[in-house]
Amino acid sequence: MRHAFVIAIALIAGGAAAQGCPGTAKMAGNQPIRLLADGSVLAKAKLNINIDGSGRAYNFDNSRGLIHLCNGARVHPAGRPSYEGSESNATCTGKFMTDLARIRAAGWSDGSVGGVEWFGVVGTGSARVNGRTVTGVKPAELPDGFLVSPTTLADPAFAVTDQRRYVEPLTIATAVIPTRNRLTPFGVRTGTLGVAFRADKGIAVPFIVSDLGPRIGEGSPALARRLAGIAPDPALPRSERFVGAVSSDSVTWVFFGGDRLPPPYTAETVETAAKAAFERWGGLDRLRSCARVHFGKV
Repeated sequence: MRHAFVIAIALIAGGAAAQGCPGTAKMAGNQPIRLLADGSVLAKAKLNINIDGSGRAYNFDNSRGLIHLCNGARVHPAGRPSYEGSESNATCTGKFMTDLARIRAAGWSDGSVGGVEWFGVVGTGSARVNGRTVTGVKPAELPDGFLVSPTTLADPAFAVTDQRRYVEPLTIATAVIPTRNRLTPFGVRTGTLGVAFRADKGIAVPFIVSDLGPRIGEGSPALARRLAGIAPDPALPRSERFVGAVSSDSVTWVFFGGDRLPPPYTAETVETAAKAAFERWGGLDRLRSCARVHFGKV
């Protein structure tokens, strides 16, 4: 695999002045953004880690997965209200695991016991629980207890239950956009490209939009590590899963919009396309200028 594309301030100069940064204030839900004159979207936000899309994300033995199973499911226990597995630490390690074991032992679709509605894991089939149909209840399994974890962006050449269908976050720089089509009016969808910038490191990393979430401000471990000046690790240990996360609204995000990148989605194809898109947009000079104009000191 080629080394990840990382741009340092000292290495880039270009036509930022020619592009300019006129733009207007907009809202994506309750999150402020700037819509630039060329149609691209600019935002300032955190960098939380999104590991969905990795075949190592979830395991029935939580100590082996990169994130706890409770983060990927909603439980519908028979005779009780449904709940998010991650609603609290106590729920995550307590009743979620108890209910999961009972529902799994009953074959996943026995409505007299309950059902698990998977979203961080690919689920198939359905169960009738408490008078309603719960879909996606049987998790797609991989060897050694791991589970197939999806991304919204997918390669249709592979089956829904094939991990290769989804965008791999440990090696590919990816970002999340808000659900409910918050950015769709601006041409930003899964498969479009963008760039994230950490001014404190002087590093910009182009990315592909691979998934949906609550807000702008989530990216893959590969994106976070590159922005921190650290190489991605396909064998990422659990102890380093959050390396590169940024808890303050200090990361500049630019979403170029426009055409979607077609599959296949590999580290090389995404890096090449995203780098070229960033250069066409105006490169790091324009990015720094736009961040200064719209957000103040960079």
